[in-house]
Amino acid sequence: MARRHFVGLDGIKGLALIAIILYHCEQSWLPGGFYGVDVFLTVSGFLAAISLFTRLKAGEGLGLERYWPRRFDRLYPALVLMIPAVSFAAWCLDKDLLVRIRDQIVTVALGCYNWYAIASGNSYFGQMNPQLLRHLWFVSVLMQLYLVIPIVAWFMHRIRHTHCALLVPLAIAVGSAASMNLMYTPGTDPTRVYFGTDTHAAGFMLGVALAWIVVNRRIAVGDHLPWAVRARRVLAPVVAFIAAIALIDMAIRGDQDADAFQWGIPLASVLSILLIAGTVQTDSWMQSQFVFRPLALLGRYSYGIYLWHWPVWLIVAAMLPRLVPGKGTHLWVLPVTLVITLIATAASWILVERPAARGGISSIIVPGPGCTWRDVVRAVASVIVLLLVVAGGVVAMRDAPGKTSVEIALERQTARLAAEQALGRAQVPTPRKPPHTMPTGDQITAVGDSVMLASAKGMQEVFPGIDLDAAVSRSSFAGFGIVSGKGAGLRQWVVLGLATNGPIPPEQLDQYLNMVGPDRVLVLVNAHGDRTWIPQNNQLLQQFAAAHPDNVIVADWDSAAAANASHLAADGIHPDGGDYYAQAVKQAIQAWIDAGH
Repeated sequence: MARRHFVGLDGIKGLALIAIILYHCEQSWLPGGFYGVDVFLTVSGFLAAISLFTRLKAGEGLGLERYWPRRFDRLYPALVLMIPAVSFAAWCLDKDLLVRIRDQIVTVALGCYNWYAIASGNSYFGQMNPQLLRHLWFVSVLMQLYLVIPIVAWFMHRIRHTHCALLVPLAIAVGSAASMNLMYTPGTDPTRVYFGTDTHAAGFMLGVALAWIVVNRRIAVGDHLPWAVRARRVLAPVVAFIAAIALIDMAIRGDQDADAFQWGIPLASVLSILLIAGTVQTDSWMQSQFVFRPLALLGRYSYGIYLWHWPVWLIVAAMLPRLVPGKGTHLWVLPVTLVITLIATAASWILVERPAARGGISSIIVPGPGCTWRDVVRAVASVIVLLLVVAGGVVAMRDAPGKTSVEIALERQTARLAAEQALGRAQVPTPRKPPHTMPTGDQITAVGDSVMLASAKGMQEVFPGIDLDAAVSRSSFAGFGIVSGKGAGLRQWVVLGLATNGPIPPEQLDQYLNMVGPDRVLVLVNAHGDRTWIPQNNQLLQQFAAAHPDNVIVADWDSAAAANASHLAADGIHPDGGDYYAQAVKQAIQAWIDAGH
């Protein structure tokens, strides 16, 4: 049975790729762009199963001796080029990105990076300093599902006469979605349910179900179609169009919250199936919406673009503000990332991916029979490039640091603060009503996260004698016990910097204000970074201060950090020395006093 070409799938993949890239690189632009992953999973399941079901129906068997090598040839050659190339680039430009790179490379090669990320991704630094190869969790999930799908396809074919075959992938999809729903706990790290192959297989299995329908229940096009089939051919494109609009709306308005894991991701998978079914159907007018050449080209080369964009963005985001200091430098990070990504993707396609797809991995360096002089030149270039990047990758792995510079600096700050407190330097005076003049350090209690910890030296220089309690991975929830624990020892001015590590429930601010009491001034420091919750937190803090102008102030660290981006650490979140954080607090207090308070 000849394999059918499904028009429109490249365009669907291209649209999903745009969503993923914007989510990774400019999360505030498209906070729900992660739903693009579920579109990709669904398309992947559909295409992988089509080839298996087609062979089974033709009586040719699974053909595993060809199926698995073809999948291997599709996934690994691009990785062999990309991983050492970006590792060597990170070694040259920002070694912080190489922390844990050996573990990442090994687990990617073994196809289990997602489980490694689950086991190690709960640490603070795994979240705040994104790993260079973290996006390859998706590739590992695909590898594992590609191993399972032949078994599922064989079993479905064996029971095809019972009319229950379609229930197999549907049952797995429902079980996977239910597992994600049940295992997700609001307010906790969602890495387990998002990266888990068992909990994120719904879209892939729905794609398998659609492939079964297409291969085994296809009805020939003729002049006398049953009315039900005619209705399907009319309605399917309309349903697909509605599904596309719904997916776009989810990408624009969605967020990685409880809604996403309890029903959003399964819904995106169902919508993806409806979109694919109504688009690939013969003579569907939806096909013309997805054959737009730029969109289709993005989809055709989506794998390479996906592989390169994330590490390139990390490197560019870390280095561009240092190389070209200026207030608007961050606006160039995404364009520069896209240009480098497209160039790298083209090189990868020409040098390794296309030769491997045509003749297997060996064809990358040894052109097959009937090769032209162009093939020979390309093979020589491939050998040279691979030797250079692999050598560079080995050097990067050899010299990879055990900790990032941010982690080392924070550990030093923690040890220094602990030593000072052990010596009794943090005095606790009796609280009194704030005089509404610029406070000295002995009038301030500061409680914060790692951003405040990284700024501890600057805070102590600007406010000598300050009572500062900051630690890594501290959220707004953790601050309650610290503030309440100080009791009557809480000083007249209370600075809270707890907006970086997760969403702040609005009611928490009222609780903090009640704990501080009417005789103290509460200074809330906003956050800076690319996390989806940070803009929401900053807006919430501003609104709360506006509602309580007599004893609540907002220190605008976000603006101070953006104006001094070249002085931030590689993660773009923590200050790299200096007193910019402390000055933001001081300026906010002075502005509040100058306003007549």
